[in-house]
Amino acid sequence: MAEVTKVEAADPAVPAFDPEIVHLIDQAARLLEDGTRVPLTGRTVVDGEGLLALLDHMRQALPEDIRRARGVLEECERVLAVAQQDAEAVVEAGRAQAAALTAESAVLRHAQAQAADTVAQARERALEMRAGARAYADDLLARAEAGLKRLLDEVQANRAQLGPPA
Repeated sequence: MAEVTKVEAADPAVPAFDPEIVHLIDQAARLLEDGTRVPLTGRTVVDGEGLLALLDHMRQALPEDIRRARGVLEECERVLAVAQQDAEAVVEAGRAQAAALTAESAVLRHAQAQAADTVAQARERALEMRAGARAYADDLLARAEAGLKRLLDEVQANRAQLGPPA
């Protein structure tokens, strides 16, 4: 019989889930541990209604973690929008500065070069911020996905141990 494992919040590969879901998984494990063993079969009889109720609670708790991940992604998109606005403001400021510097041609050329550098730096900064925010969101979603897959595998393994319904 496979051993039932508990989710550990300290594992960096698994995102921190709501303590309620971890508690529910622990309850499911206890339900299996407390079940009556059927001699010579390696099977365990458990309270099916209790297990189904726990699984229903798990289904209700998991979407909250997904909503939180989406919230993080929306926050990243908001930061990207602010960065884009900042970049546009810097570009406009560079253009305004270049237009204001019309005195001598050397000064004008210098101002135009500086404005072009400012625009290039602002665009580069916006691209870097966008890439960083997307990478962060992708990493968060990948870790949430891995955690959900691990939980699903555990639930499926526990269901397989229960055998077909009577």
